Amino acid sequence: MAETSSQHRPSAREIAQFVQQRTPLRPRIAMLLGSGHASITNQLKEKVVIQGDDLPGAPLQSPLLIGLLEGVPVAVADAPLSIHEVQSAQELALPVRVLRALGTDLLILTAGAASLCQQLEPGTIAVLDDHLDFSGLRPLAGPPDDHGPRFPDMSEPYARRWQDVARDVALRAGVPCLPGVFAAVPGPHLPTRAEYRFLRQAGADLVGMSLVPEAVAAVHAGFEVLALVGITQQLLAGRPVQTSIEAMIDAADLAAPRMASMLVGIVAAADR
Repeated sequence: MAETSSQHRPSAREIAQFVQQRTPLRPRIAMLLGSGHASITNQLKEKVVIQGDDLPGAPLQSPLLIGLLEGVPVAVADAPLSIHEVQSAQELALPVRVLRALGTDLLILTAGAASLCQQLEPGTIAVLDDHLDFSGLRPLAGPPDDHGPRFPDMSEPYARRWQDVARDVALRAGVPCLPGVFAAVPGPHLPTRAEYRFLRQAGADLVGMSLVPEAVAAVHAGFEVLALVGITQQLLAGRPVQTSIEAMIDAADLAAPRMASMLVGIVAAADR
């Protein structure tokens, strides 16, 4: 395992330089993939695998893979820990900053989430167009740094042009796909019925325990961001349903082939 002294924590740029020494590929697109979505890594060509704890400072819990997908150099890792599993927002922000320091311009985030609206049924892929942040984590808090502007504009956290690309890819692939607003909650307990009602009335279409802190860090770092969410279950007003994380993970696994199809199509579109 990589070790660092207490006096020096490696910066995102230093970690990126370490990665660049391992491969001649210079990725253009980065992906942080949620539960059940990492099968895309089996399609990478000229793949280099770097274990997360081999990186200086061990910023990743999972391997970082660099390779070619549809002829496009990409960097792929599992999504960082869920909101309730981290001690600070910096644990979620650092992997994003490392991927940006590698020279990537587009960050694709994926996750699973529960739907709060009629149109987003289980198995559907939602393309995020906005979010509500109830996570309690603030990846930009603290002293100013050189990763981005002190007060980044968040009027369009998810790049509209990539939303259009994703929906076009879904249409061509026959994947049900709709826009949505994602509410991030800390967990690990699931929301109560009253909290689900509040989130829906506040404008949320989806609710989950990840993704938003990384999206904020990515916008700050200068990424274009695209977020795809696989719907794992549907929770509608007047229809109380008991929920379990195990059932949600199973549903996310079932949606994995659709997510993989979309990821391949989006990367291919980036090369046109």
